[in-house]
Amino acid sequence: MQKVELQPEEICRYRSELQATVAVVCKSSSFRTSAKSCQFLRFIVQRTLSGKVGELKERVIGIELLGREASYDTGSDAGVRVRANDVRKRLAAYYAANTTDLEYTVAIPSGSYVPRFYVPRILQEGQSHPELPNVVEPPTPRPALLQATELSLLQLSLPTLVALFLCMICIRWQIAQVGPFDTFWQTVFQDHQALLYESPSASGGQLALVAVDRLEDTASLFNVAGQFHAEITLTHTLTPPSGTNGILILIGAIPSSPSESVADSPALDRISPIEGSRLVIESTPSGRQIVDRNAGNPLVNPYGRAGLLTIVNGTQRSIHIDGTDDAAIDSLIKTMCETNAFPDELIDSFQDGTVTQIVFPMQPSAQAVVFHESLPVMHTAMNGPL
Repeated sequence: MQKVELQPEEICRYRSELQATVAVVCKSSSFRTSAKSCQFLRFIVQRTLSGKVGELKERVIGIELLGREASYDTGSDAGVRVRANDVRKRLAAYYAANTTDLEYTVAIPSGSYVPRFYVPRILQEGQSHPELPNVVEPPTPRPALLQATELSLLQLSLPTLVALFLCMICIRWQIAQVGPFDTFWQTVFQDHQALLYESPSASGGQLALVAVDRLEDTASLFNVAGQFHAEITLTHTLTPPSGTNGILILIGAIPSSPSESVADSPALDRISPIEGSRLVIESTPSGRQIVDRNAGNPLVNPYGRAGLLTIVNGTQRSIHIDGTDDAAIDSLIKTMCETNAFPDELIDSFQDGTVTQIVFPMQPSAQAVVFHESLPVMHTAMNGPL
C-alpha cells in the first residue's frame, strides 16, 4: 500500500488516529521492555499534535523529559540523542515485524526530533479530493535512438548509484549503533587518557607490587581504550600528575587512611567514600558487604554478593569499581566492557556535582540498583567538562 506523508496543516485532522497508533506501538514487543522509549515517543508525538513543533529541540527535551538542568551541556550529555536513536531502532523493528499494511505509521528522521506521519494514499485522496478520478496517461512514444541513449547512460551510472546507496546505508547504520556503551566511553576518553589505580598491598613494612593476575583482570579496560584511540596509564598515587585532565579509574578497595601507597591525603579525601556517597563496602565478620548509610539498619545487606560502581563528578572525576569479592569486581569490569551487556543506567552518570552509584548483584536474574546523589559543596569545584 503506497503511503504519503501528512503535511503540518493536515495533522490535526488525524489526531485521534495517530494517538491510537502510538498506543498500539508502545504495547508491542518492540517497545514493551523500554518505558523510557515509549515516554519519549509519546512526548514528541503529543507536542507535534499540539502544534508545538518548535519545542522539539534537544535542550528542551532534555529539560522537560529527562529532568536536566536548564544550563546542562548538550555537547557532553548525549541522553536525548541516545534515547532518540533507541526509539528509531525500535520503530524499525516494529514495522519490520508487522508486515501487514498499517493505516498510519510514525517515523523520526535522523538529525531531528520532529516525528513524521504517513497515511495510505487512497485514504488521503479519498478524503481530500473525492471528485478527482485516477487517470493514467499513456506514455508518449519516443524515438528508438533516444531510448537507446538513455538506457546506455543508465547502465553507465548504475555502479556509481549502487555505491552511493551502499555508502548511505553504511553511514546510517553507524549512526544507529551509537548506544549507551559508546556514549559512556566516549565521555571517559574524550581527553584521550585515563589513569588506572590499583591499591598495592604492604608486606612486612615494604610496599608490594600489584599482583599480575589483578592486572590481567583489567585487560578488558585497556582493550576498550584502544577502541576509542585512547590510552590508560597505571598510577601508584591518587593524585594525577600536574596538567593531567584524564579521569581516574580505581579498582578494588581503597585504603581508609594515607599510607606508602597513597602519598597525598587531600586526594584520598576526594576519592575514598565521601559524605555524599550513600553506599560503601565494609569488612564484617562474614566478609565484605555493601552498606547503605541511609538505611534504618545499615548492617542489613539486601544485595548479597555484588559489584559496586561509584562515579564521582567532583574536583577529580573518578570511576571506582569495587565489590564484595574479587569475582564480583571481575564481573563488573566485564559488564562495563561488553557492548551487549552494558547497562543503560550509566548514560546519565557524568553530571557535574553528582555521585552515581550502581549495585550489580551477582544473581543472574537480579536487576541493577541505581542511586543518584548530589556532592557536598566542598567537592563540587569542577575543573570543567571531562
